[in-house]
Amino acid sequence: MKKLSLLFISALLGFSVFASELQNVSHGTVYLRNRGADNWFMQLGGGTNMYFNHRENDFGTDFMDRLGWQGQLAIGRWNSPNWGARAVLEAGQLNSFSPGTWGAMNGGDGQQFVGGQIHLMYNLMNAWGTYRPNRVYSLIPFGGIGYMYGLQDWDKPHDGGWFRGQNQALTFNAGLINQFMFSPRFGMFVELAARIVPGHFDGAEAGRSVNSILTASAGIQFGLGGKQTFTPAELMDYSVINDLNSQINRLRADNEGLRAQLPCPVCPPAPAPERVVETAVSVPNVVFFRLNSAVIDAAQRPSVENIALALRNNPNATVQITGHACSIGGDSAHNMRLSERRAEAVRDALIAAGIASNRITTRGVSMRQPYFTGANQDSWNRVAIAIIQ
Repeated sequence: MKKLSLLFISALLGFSVFASELQNVSHGTVYLRNRGADNWFMQLGGGTNMYFNHRENDFGTDFMDRLGWQGQLAIGRWNSPNWGARAVLEAGQLNSFSPGTWGAMNGGDGQQFVGGQIHLMYNLMNAWGTYRPNRVYSLIPFGGIGYMYGLQDWDKPHDGGWFRGQNQALTFNAGLINQFMFSPRFGMFVELAARIVPGHFDGAEAGRSVNSILTASAGIQFGLGGKQTFTPAELMDYSVINDLNSQINRLRADNEGLRAQLPCPVCPPAPAPERVVETAVSVPNVVFFRLNSAVIDAAQRPSVENIALALRNNPNATVQITGHACSIGGDSAHNMRLSERRAEAVRDALIAAGIASNRITTRGVSMRQPYFTGANQDSWNRVAIAIIQ
């Protein structure tokens, strides 16, 4: 049982890390990651339970007498439209009547318990269908681990400390939540679940190594904290961007051609200079990024190559790269760091193209110095500007 428990805990922790890193995608649509204070909820409910061991069915106990009760308080958060997690605190009573169990030794009054559970949740309706913020019904499977502490008349069953030698157990839990949301911040739920507990939890010295508990509960759910919905990401139209880049490159080539056709003015001979004075050049280049991203797309690689080519043609020139960000997708601190990462991404691409790092400086300005103002300015400010001097 201990080996199985350790294996289950390790798998749950690993899957939790995996779920937290999943991209916010539902039915092919990418969603922005919300703030840490968003998408929290609280559930308050109660219901009934039934305990099963190897001999409970042999005593002909009335079905209603075998029903226990329980209450629960849960706090959780949806990390994406598909994945979430919650922590559950619970207390209640289990009724058992077979000889040797705590319930039978307590005169049939049952065995009380308190405990907690940690669950991973998966919203089938969002994962297999289309995410809708105003969806009323969702079917949500969950699984996790828990802890139960058995009591007698709401007191510890053995003398001594509260934990050593007392009746406690690790449990494995799984179930289905039928969720009915009448608004983003209020709804109801009906939950059906099962859990596996060690056979010793009921106090019987002989029997199966594991027993089970079936539960049914219902309650209300409240939204906590900030927003309770997810926002689709606004994807940039890269066909327009590529067309603009092509026009810029074509105009630059036309200017070079016109410059080569101009007649050279007749100038008096100049004395040989004592030293060569290099003329500074100022060549702006623009690299566009997707919303909330600092990754250079393949379509933007020509712009990076233009910067690298200009630096190779001017071996003593330097470049300053300024990263910008729009107002969508995060607070000011997030956007400032995003603009810095965009400038650093262009710097790293130039270094990979053979440009020395000491010729490159970077900075991020977020929205404090917008590259473009006016209509659709958010789309035009997801850029990094390179100025060669």
